[in-house]
Amino acid sequence: MKNPNRRALVANAIAGSVLASGVLHASDEDAGKNGDKMWTLEGELKVHPKFVYRYYLMILDGQKCALYGADHSRDPKPLASVQLPARVRVRGKLGTEHHSGGTRDNPSPFPVGWWVYMNVHEVEVLK
Repeated sequence: MKNPNRRALVANAIAGSVLASGVLHASDEDAGKNGDKMWTLEGELKVHPKFVYRYYLMILDGQKCALYGADHSRDPKPLASVQLPARVRVRGKLGTEHHSGGTRDNPSPFPVGWWVYMNVHEVEVLK
């Protein structure tokens, strides 16, 4: 089986989120100079103390989206100031990242796989 490319994985992840949750929105005026769009996601903000990403968003039944800072930092200040548990609306740029599982000499404790992430630019706590 041929390995899927990054663009196909992002498209499939986004399509799945749209169908499952109905909370993913973008508009054409959000497109930047290089075509990047600002996307909006809503869900429950969670913290993982030991995974590759610290903050993530739970969307419906188990779907996760890793959350990084606008500069792709692991500990974004806007998310750190949110009092948990909280439902949030985040806005930013979506992407995918592959974790290879480390090397033969230095294996990773985390599983091999892809995840969808967002570089968060705005955070709004929902009631």
